[in-house]
Amino acid sequence: MDSPVIQQTPQKQITIIAQHFSSYYSTIAKSLSLSSLSNDYRIVNMSLEDWKSQRPQSELVISLGPSPLEELLKSEHQEPVLAGLITYQDWKKAVNQYPAMDTVSAIFYDPDPNRQIVLGKLLLPLSESVGVMYSTDTPYFLQGYEQALKAMELNLQAIKIKQTSEVARRFPALSQESDFIIAQPDPIIYNSQTLPRVLLSSYRQRKVIIGYSTGVVNAGAVATTFTTPEMLVDDLKESAAKFLEQGFQSFARYCKYYDIKYNTEVARSLELDMISKEQLQSELDKLKLETDDPAYNQSNPKTNKPERQ
Repeated sequence: MDSPVIQQTPQKQITIIAQHFSSYYSTIAKSLSLSSLSNDYRIVNMSLEDWKSQRPQSELVISLGPSPLEELLKSEHQEPVLAGLITYQDWKKAVNQYPAMDTVSAIFYDPDPNRQIVLGKLLLPLSESVGVMYSTDTPYFLQGYEQALKAMELNLQAIKIKQTSEVARRFPALSQESDFIIAQPDPIIYNSQTLPRVLLSSYRQRKVIIGYSTGVVNAGAVATTFTTPEMLVDDLKESAAKFLEQGFQSFARYCKYYDIKYNTEVARSLELDMISKEQLQSELDKLKLETDDPAYNQSNPKTNKPERQ
């Protein structure tokens, strides 16, 4: 007698899309593929070009990097999407060009400006103003600052830079008018030519710079909050599992996992008491600054002076 044929239900799929699978993209895709998500789902890694030609049916698409996110928004993809390895600037650029749908969520890996501002204020409790420089490459950098500035009783000094040659001339004035400075990843402002001069100038003026990466801190900035690839993987994995178990709910926020990096030599030379992550998080929780949408205010933050062009 023939044995009965057991019909197996096809395993549901999670598709991870990236422009290419190298560097951080490969590390994060591999970690997600080997995570607990693989217990219940078939996880397939696809290049953006392969996905565009095949478009397999998936319970969830995890996009890594700005290019896949833009393509998914452009094509009005209907399956749930969780975007990772993008910055807040990447997100705003994409959704301003292609309106975000309620099937798309995003986790940003760049430093949360709320955390950066509160860290600066805790390092310098008597500070009254914070300075920033931004360019046409980072037009959304100021968004989301207003709540933290108001809560920490800080005024914003903002300078718009049009080209790299302006940085060396304009940074000293910004430094003099600000108690500390928040830097952000913007190659027009901070690059291999300008960054050493900016850091040396700030050190001579005994000015605190909150950097945008651990590398910038190693080079001479005082501190930064940062998210590691492992932290981002944990957030992506937990968010994906929650979507698949409880149903998709859209959000756009910074990674909930982070740490603080200090340049201890610079901090000690400036006679700063280094703040622990627990202290920082306690202040953030008290002020209720962390929200699912960092763009809770789309206008430029209020300043005590007009924005200088």
